[in-house]
Amino acid sequence: MKSKLVVCFALFIAWSLVSESARAAEDIILRTSVTPEEAWVGQKVVLHIEVLAKDGWAQLKKSSEADVDGAYLLRLESQGTRLNESIDGDSYTGQRYEFMLFAQRDGKITVPPVSVDVEIKTWGSDSSTRIERMSLPSVEFIARTPPGAQGIRGLISTGNFTASQKWQPETDSAVIGDAIKRTITLRADDVSGMAFAPSLHSNIENLGIYPGEPTVDDRFARGDLTGTRVETVTYVFERGGEFNIPGVEFTWWNTRTEELQSIVLPGLNLQVTSAAVANSDVSQQAVQQPNKRLIWSALIAASVLGIAMLLFGGRAVTTWTAWRRARNETEAAYFRRIRKSARSGDQGAVLSDTMRWLDRINDSSQAARLDLFLQKYGDSGASAACPDKSESGGLAFLDTLTVARKRWQQAQSGEDNGYSLPNLNG
Repeated sequence: MKSKLVVCFALFIAWSLVSESARAAEDIILRTSVTPEEAWVGQKVVLHIEVLAKDGWAQLKKSSEADVDGAYLLRLESQGTRLNESIDGDSYTGQRYEFMLFAQRDGKITVPPVSVDVEIKTWGSDSSTRIERMSLPSVEFIARTPPGAQGIRGLISTGNFTASQKWQPETDSAVIGDAIKRTITLRADDVSGMAFAPSLHSNIENLGIYPGEPTVDDRFARGDLTGTRVETVTYVFERGGEFNIPGVEFTWWNTRTEELQSIVLPGLNLQVTSAAVANSDVSQQAVQQPNKRLIWSALIAASVLGIAMLLFGGRAVTTWTAWRRARNETEAAYFRRIRKSARSGDQGAVLSDTMRWLDRINDSSQAARLDLFLQKYGDSGASAACPDKSESGGLAFLDTLTVARKRWQQAQSGEDNGYSLPNLNG
């Protein structure tokens, strides 16, 4: 008899806990939905999450990571929207949140249940705040691949898409060791910049290819989203000859006209020569039409130079050697070594040559420091581009250091460049 009473009491306690849990669940409403329920691959689908509390206020405080198979899941806006509803005569208040989904394949896309922490604030004389752990209901939508778009990597479906590029410098010739920078800007309506697939760059023999860190920007204007992605890649020519940097093609699905469209950014053909050949090409124009007066002047100058070498040969060699030594010790010569190391991709050499250059220009009694130099003359965040911190290689650091060097030169000449500069050595 005693054992039966214990069992009955345990059942009563369990029933009470279940009833309390059910009552709490009725006080909180958690809903999910998607718009539209059918979409093209690469088109924005909005995931709506609504949380409401009876006679109080509810909002999401924290959620676990959601991994959606076959789609990107991104936050649409930073703030939720206030909700007020009357359900069966009771007042409910809470928040609506919106996320973006971009399907990367066709078929059924399922957003799985996700654990969330819901904060509930009750009003009245017994006002209180508590946290409830709940699970978002699963929701799904159907994605379709546009006609003819099978196999296209990173397809974007939108009503408006643009792609543009810029070359720096704009040229069709270069010398060995030169670098050229390509900037590609992608922009689309109703697409997050995070949803653009990175551009692919084919390997080209004897051409160094150094992609930079992309920048992404999402702009909201009266509920309309415009996403932008800016990519940079730097090409460094490692030998002479003709180089053909290929174009880049972007294919997208126009949701307004329901047509597959493409934008091709043209490539660049360059003739790369050595510095010596480049200099000789400039002088060839003067040689193509012989001028007797110039020839005679050259012969006379050569004769005078020969006589001078006979009379003052030893002194001339000494003077020439001293001049070359002095030239190699100039600030510009030290900075040229940094450029050479940066183009070779050897970050250790870049840092060593940079410190030698800083020692060369340092007039203080204290040791030169790169971080303080960049703090004084560089842009904000310039220290992040140091060779031992940057993942984009020495070329990004070279760009940063070149800007800082220009401001240092302006400061040395007494020019007012509009910058307030702290003490270089701290």
